[in-house]
Amino acid sequence: MKVNKLINTFLLFSVVLFAGSSFVYAQKGGRRPAATVPARSATPPAAILDNADTLTMIRRSNRLNVGVASYVPWAMHDKNGKLIGFEIDVAQKLAEDLGVELHLMPSGQSSLLDNLLSKRVDILVTGMYPTPQRALLVNFSEPYAKSKIELIASRDKMRDKGDRRHYNDPDVTIGVVSGAVYESIARAEFPKAKIQLFDNEAELMEAVGSGSINAAMASTPGPEFAMKHGGARIYRPLADPLSTMDESLAIRKGDVDFLNYLNTWIRYYERNGWLKAKREYWFESTDWSDQL
Repeated sequence: MKVNKLINTFLLFSVVLFAGSSFVYAQKGGRRPAATVPARSATPPAAILDNADTLTMIRRSNRLNVGVASYVPWAMHDKNGKLIGFEIDVAQKLAEDLGVELHLMPSGQSSLLDNLLSKRVDILVTGMYPTPQRALLVNFSEPYAKSKIELIASRDKMRDKGDRRHYNDPDVTIGVVSGAVYESIARAEFPKAKIQLFDNEAELMEAVGSGSINAAMASTPGPEFAMKHGGARIYRPLADPLSTMDESLAIRKGDVDFLNYLNTWIRYYERNGWLKAKREYWFESTDWSDQL
């Protein structure tokens, strides 16, 4: 009996307590009080400040090391030996927005990935074409430019030969820059031709202009520039480009924060027209040619 009485007393107390709570809740307009949310601190957590990712290290060191390769008009030397070009403008703008000093580090095409993976550079701003093989080694940003792959030919060697079959021949030598994706395209398009590798585009254009090779593959507007300044020695034998490629920035694997920043940067400057204006200046005109 004492146990039953104790249980009944406890139940009565619970009902009264619940009723009192409901009354208070009703008196406040039927709304439960909102949970208190602590104010967000403006200072990033220590884990973020201590992060050793590339983006953080760039800002700490006040230095952005950018790998570039010599291609007209992506990156080239002017009359005074200064690097100019589309990629140079991109690198300068990126460093400016990061609030750090820009250090350009030119190299041959074949050394670019090694320089990135060995941390000699922080980023490749070279209009690099993303491929599945390259994506195993590096992270690519969203595309920020496109380029067309054109075939140009020596007029002395290949006069009036305007069909692809004329270039798929064992007696034809086609030049490409070593390490560029054009090599795989050349071998796929012209499996019977000899493929000769060059260290840079300037040597490649000189070879086709002098007639030491039959033809060359390069990204626009390199072929247009070569034809304009090569006189009648160089011409475009095919009506259509061989391929069109996306171009992306390349960084090391694991740099998720840096990759997010770069994609945000690209989208921002696509929307406000800055990238479009730069592409038009460097790729759709040759107003810059008098600087060379």
